[in-house]
Amino acid sequence: MKNIMSVDLEDYYCDLPFSEWPKYESRIMRNTEMILDLFEKYDVKATFFVLGYIAEKFPDLVKKISELGHEIASHSYAHIDLRKVSKEQFEEDFLKSINILEKITGKKVEGFRAPFFSINKSNYWVFEILSKKISYDSSIFPVRTQLYGIPNAPRFVYKPSLKNIVNEDVKGEFIEIPMATHRIPVIGNIPIAGGFYLRFFPYWYMKLGIKKMNKQGNPAMIYIHPKDLDPEMPRIKEYNWYYYYNLKSAFKKFEKLLQDFKFGTVKDVLVI
Repeated sequence: MKNIMSVDLEDYYCDLPFSEWPKYESRIMRNTEMILDLFEKYDVKATFFVLGYIAEKFPDLVKKISELGHEIASHSYAHIDLRKVSKEQFEEDFLKSINILEKITGKKVEGFRAPFFSINKSNYWVFEILSKKISYDSSIFPVRTQLYGIPNAPRFVYKPSLKNIVNEDVKGEFIEIPMATHRIPVIGNIPIAGGFYLRFFPYWYMKLGIKKMNKQGNPAMIYIHPKDLDPEMPRIKEYNWYYYYNLKSAFKKFEKLLQDFKFGTVKDVLVI
């Protein structure tokens, strides 16, 4: 079975307030080229959820990604936390991002991922805005963490009700692709989708979880940030320990993942 590979295309400083970004030197070109080389080596096509800001700053990089056969989707313009903005602020940011991406690639943007996986009960309205412009979202992490998560959301691809996204609307057209999890009875859902979890858990556990999803007939949505594979990522005092945990081991684990499983874009795997 083919799983879904995704890249959240943002720079290492993008979790900071937008006004502080110009203070930092970018590392996005080097780290993204490294990922593209890996994808070419293992014949992987991926969906890149791209910040509009990054696309504006590095249009040739985004164009190259698209021309290599990868899918370009939106990750917002300014990496905003959707739990902290109004409907109007989000819609302005979202439309700005897709306009930039479509102008660079000449292709329609079909997908979105919220920065910080920042969708919860307080902002289900996000889906009403998204559904007017695109075909799918991949922001739901069906886990319980201190930072994010909707633990009672479906674990596998579904069509959410736009009024209550944990419920399925079988007649709906909009698609949600939750991040990959491994369910353990009594304990609940354990995140295995990549990113920090690729660095935190032993590789065998992530492999076990993906195999179990596939055995049940479900593709796993996996993600990576360029910074996850950068052991020399500059230290930022505002960042917590988990930004830097096991960065040195991530490249080998990620490459093993590409060796052991088949991956494609959202549009390839789900035929959107």
